[in-house]
Amino acid sequence: MARSLSDLPPRQQWIVAGVLCFALVAIYYVQFWRAGNRDVHRIGGEITKLREDVKQMETIADSLPALEAEQVTLDQRLQVLSHILPEEYETADLLRGVATLAAQSNLTINGLEFKDPVPYEFYAESPIELELVGSYHDLARFFDRIGKFARIININEVDIQAIEDDPRRTVEAYVTAMTFLFLEESEQEDAASDGELSKQ
Repeated sequence: MARSLSDLPPRQQWIVAGVLCFALVAIYYVQFWRAGNRDVHRIGGEITKLREDVKQMETIADSLPALEAEQVTLDQRLQVLSHILPEEYETADLLRGVATLAAQSNLTINGLEFKDPVPYEFYAESPIELELVGSYHDLARFFDRIGKFARIININEVDIQAIEDDPRRTVEAYVTAMTFLFLEESEQEDAASDGELSKQ
């Protein structure tokens, strides 16, 4: 036989009402408040992380003009160094440069031969054999100009022979001019493996 809440004594009515209220609060806590609290903590953590990221980006943005200026400086330096020690064989440009220096020094080039490059750890030596005719002073001027040339060129070997029957051209010089080339990483590995093979 069903009984209504109003049939119970007042004290039991209060107990039942208290139990119902407690159940409602527990349900709210489990279903809404605890889940919402987790979301609040998660969102709060994301906000903190985003604020840190924004600060880092602001720091990077503040230093961006300095980094861009440094990048320009490094690019310019790389361009200069790449001209001094190029990554590719520029035979035509090098030939024109050496011929121009010889002409400016009043020397005649009677012979010019490019030899096979010799690879080392990160660079290769590329020898050029020259046969030059002129005077001692012309030859000295040529060596001086070679020393000031944009690319690195070393004079490794010089064999000078006198010419007696021409007062304007008193010497014939056989010169080995050494130029250099920067090797790419793959070429460096090839050079290193060739070096290991030659040691065996």
